[in-house]
Amino acid sequence: MPRKHLVASQTNKKQQLQAKIWLKAAREIKAAVKIGGPDPQSNFRLRAAIDKAMENNLPKASIERNILGASKEPDNMQFYTYECYGPQGSQFIVQVLTDNEKRTISNLRGYLTKLNGHLAKSNSVLHFFTKRGFYNIAKGNLNYDNVLETLLDCQIIDIIENEDYFQILVEPDQFFNVKKTIQEMNFQILESGIDLLPNEEINISSEEIMTKISRFIDNCDNDDDIQSVTTNVVLP
Repeated sequence: MPRKHLVASQTNKKQQLQAKIWLKAAREIKAAVKIGGPDPQSNFRLRAAIDKAMENNLPKASIERNILGASKEPDNMQFYTYECYGPQGSQFIVQVLTDNEKRTISNLRGYLTKLNGHLAKSNSVLHFFTKRGFYNIAKGNLNYDNVLETLLDCQIIDIIENEDYFQILVEPDQFFNVKKTIQEMNFQILESGIDLLPNEEINISSEEIMTKISRFIDNCDNDDDIQSVTTNVVLP
């Protein structure tokens, strides 16, 4: 393939990926407005959705348009949470926002079939996960004691040290208070949000199964109806 065509192809793929990220961000904003109203100061979920959208460079005008539009559009979008089992003790929480549940669940069943997984009964998986606020901050020159000392006066649940970053866990209602402190210290936030996180994680040694799990997550990420996937599996 000529280089200019290769560059154009790579550019198109990046644009398509960005468009999908923006679509999910816009849908989450609309859902948050429908659930808790258009004021981000009183609507916790909306405030988090706006922050996430801004982190992904969704234009401010688009954010405002989606907030306004959500108040006027007919309420045909519904939230659903599906609990799933996969091979070797893997568990998944799949959160969707859809106007057609039959279509969404049909697609999800197809992804699970390729994984050798299945849908679980209500609350059979969910109780292994807890809603938390989290921040993944780059290590850089930081060490555990630096981070702990900085956040000593904040209401945090835990600080988990990973190879390249620290993960800070907080209760959802403390998310923005702690975020303000992190920003004031100029810590580099790699990722943040409020989500269901596993109470315990598992490692899977089989490369074949890990490949299937990665494909399952990719399929979900590429599905416009699926907002997020959370798993108890430690991902590479």
